[in-house]
Amino acid sequence: MAPVMHVLLADDDESILVVARLGLRRAGFAVTAVDDGASALAQARATAFDALILDWSMPDIEGIDVCRRLLADPTWTKVPILFLTAASHDGAEQEALAAGASGVIAKPFDPMALGEQVKQ
Repeated sequence: MAPVMHVLLADDDESILVVARLGLRRAGFAVTAVDDGASALAQARATAFDALILDWSMPDIEGIDVCRRLLADPTWTKVPILFLTAASHDGAEQEALAAGASGVIAKPFDPMALGEQVKQ
């Protein structure tokens, strides 16, 4: 039996956390959820995660800055970081990829397909 993958999910919208957590758990992931960027950064540094899913706009520290700070440490370069975001400014996806993110999932999203997207 394959080990359970542990995902850090960070979004400041409680309804997104609930729906995304449900989809990820149904796909077999263990999920730790936080609602701001500072907590995401602290959790990521304190716990080994197999993947991170970050909202772009969060209180304290934006998701893009969490991504940049983590990827400044070479130990994070093999951990996929995805953005689950409604950020629609020009170049948001390119900025995320340039910062080292593995991909961007647009809101609104299909919670049941989220797990498959993370597995890929």
